[in-house]
Amino acid sequence: MKTSENGTLIFLDEIEIPQGISYLIVEDEGDIAELIKDNLIEFGFEGAITISDSAEHALELCQKSIEEKGILRPFDFIISDWNLSGLSGLDLLIEIKKIPEYEKTPFLMITANDNVSGMLFATKKGASEYLVKPWEDKELKTKLALSWDKCKA
Repeated sequence: MKTSENGTLIFLDEIEIPQGISYLIVEDEGDIAELIKDNLIEFGFEGAITISDSAEHALELCQKSIEEKGILRPFDFIISDWNLSGLSGLDLLIEIKKIPEYEKTPFLMITANDNVSGMLFATKKGASEYLVKPWEDKELKTKLALSWDKCKA
């Protein structure tokens, strides 16, 4: 992994992502959430990584990050599983994108279902990219970079 002089990680030879950005991982399977977290650390990210096991809790965390400015700050990147107990990842996406501070936040949707129409619908609702389980590290890196580039470029 390349790192630039200004503390950013370089993906796909050109997309720069700051090392210190904060992530919210929404995954109800603890081992998968930990795998994603471990991958982010291995890729060189040094910012806060928060794990939520439900869309409801994730939505609370996002709302709290807006309400408690100065104490907390909005997450810079959200990675969510589609199939969660309770509200789905798609429901979370729709609700998160209603919050002005999160309109342009990269949202990577992870799914075990490779249903193209569902993925296109999620993209129309604000998902910046999607990743199908199981994935290789290189695929996750690519999707992180493309998500960041679409939302922050």
